[in-house]
Amino acid sequence: MNAIGENSEKYKNNSGNAIKKYQMPEDQMYFPVQVGAEGKTKIEEYTQDNTGNNISLKNPYFCELTGLYWAWKNLEAENIGLVHYRRYFTNKKKIPKEENEKFKIVLTQNETEELLKKQI
Repeated sequence: MNAIGENSEKYKNNSGNAIKKYQMPEDQMYFPVQVGAEGKTKIEEYTQDNTGNNISLKNPYFCELTGLYWAWKNLEAENIGLVHYRRYFTNKKKIPKEENEKFKIVLTQNETEELLKKQI
């Protein structure tokens, strides 16, 4: 899961799901969580979904939702989002083709807060 953290503010929780280590966005909104962590090699710098109230063992059946469940049960946040497997939110219309440019268009905490204020 990409974003969820103890230092999170009102909107700061996007949980980023991962099975293997991957570059994460720099924005503090993103918080990496290793899903299906129970019985697997720990990915350092990631929070594992087999701590606290969890369903990590059910990962083969529920995939990234074990990470979302972990966030729901273990984080204190008004909003929780989920991005996974190297797919991130953006509000840009053009996606760069170069791998090193992709993180420049990832939705930031400030952009997310502005979007959440809008009436739908």
